[in-house]
Amino acid sequence: MPSRNVCLIRLRRYFLRYSLSCGRRTKLKSLLKIFLIIIVAFLFMTLINGVLFSSLLFFQEDTKEPDYDFDTRPYYRTIEMKKRFDTSGNYIIVQNFVQYQSNLTKNAGLLALNLHTGIDQLHLLLQHVNVWDGPISLSLYVKGSRGSDDIDYAAMWLRCNRRSFKVLNIHLVISATAYKSSISSQHHSHSVKYTVNCQQVSYTNHSDEKDSTPYPSNLLRNIARLGNSHPSIQYILTLDIDIFPSPDLFHHLVSFYTKTSISNENFNSTLYVIPVFEIHTDTIKRSIPLPQNKHELTLLWNDQQIQPYQNDVCPTCQALTNYQAWKQEQRSDDILPLFRPHYSQPWKPFFIGPKTMPMFDPRFKAHGHARISQCCESFISGYDYAVMNNVYLYRIGFLEKSQLPNTKFIEDDTSLLLFQQFYEDLLKSYPNTTRKC
Repeated sequence: MPSRNVCLIRLRRYFLRYSLSCGRRTKLKSLLKIFLIIIVAFLFMTLINGVLFSSLLFFQEDTKEPDYDFDTRPYYRTIEMKKRFDTSGNYIIVQNFVQYQSNLTKNAGLLALNLHTGIDQLHLLLQHVNVWDGPISLSLYVKGSRGSDDIDYAAMWLRCNRRSFKVLNIHLVISATAYKSSISSQHHSHSVKYTVNCQQVSYTNHSDEKDSTPYPSNLLRNIARLGNSHPSIQYILTLDIDIFPSPDLFHHLVSFYTKTSISNENFNSTLYVIPVFEIHTDTIKRSIPLPQNKHELTLLWNDQQIQPYQNDVCPTCQALTNYQAWKQEQRSDDILPLFRPHYSQPWKPFFIGPKTMPMFDPRFKAHGHARISQCCESFISGYDYAVMNNVYLYRIGFLEKSQLPNTKFIEDDTSLLLFQQFYEDLLKSYPNTTRKC
């Protein structure tokens, strides 16, 4: 009997140890599963961070871009595939010639910037991309018997500076003369691949008196606007490429449009005028810092280093902006409308407004009434103007009449005749309007 009891006790111990061992194994398996899940999650997050970091590095500006082999043929194939004539038949349009895309921060896609220029001022684009965090659309004008050289330069310059661009669409408007003489056969050419040193890429001016096709300013503005197709865009600002946004303009405007406290503003029918200033070239040569806000701008204004836009060329063209009243308003730093003038020509302000505002009339080219025509139609069609406080635009250099061609003067006879025809057509398009400009 004692030996039988001893055996039973031993069997019970074995069963107890076995059950404990099984329980520990189950817990161990659970711990191993949890540990493996943690390792997999860590590796996955590391991979995502690596991709995001490399993407961030890709879009940072790299002034030491390495040499690369440049081949023009893909660019000319793009021109052949996308080209179309404008309604006059004098210009060839290439929408989305080159595109750069990256992710935008919250609300950054709300505002779009539209620009236009000739090839000679393409380098000014960098001053815009450095301060504008939303989508940018740029129309480039190409003319002359060596237009293909200009396109080669533009393609090289864009390639070398691509790390600076966020969301950028480039479009071409080519004179039909330039296309026929130097561009149409380029996509069939050979031996066009060569090494490019980005540090030595510079523009060479190929003046060509034979191609007298005028600069199609309003057509270029329209093409830039149509090419800014980011889905979140609600408001647009159209500038000449030598008119620059102030350092914080983009973020001030985003804040203005997204403020829930502004309940009395009708964003869908108001064009917000942004005053423009000219900064003397001596200010830049003496390395005086550019103004960062209205207070600093006013100090330079008092020191005659800054003046209102077109002050010496056409002061009446900016009279309704009322620069003196804008200067004297110092009570608040808020970004809000200061006053709301009724439009009358020849006022031609720069403004931001809804993407539904009227297009530019492409009949106006290098005419003094090119922008006036759109300002007038916007008012006739029901939009109101409001001059904004504490925000501004600027250009480098004081404009003088001697620097401008005659076609840019407000007194130009051709411009006046064209505007009279435009105005007659405008009243037919809006027969019920009571507004005049």
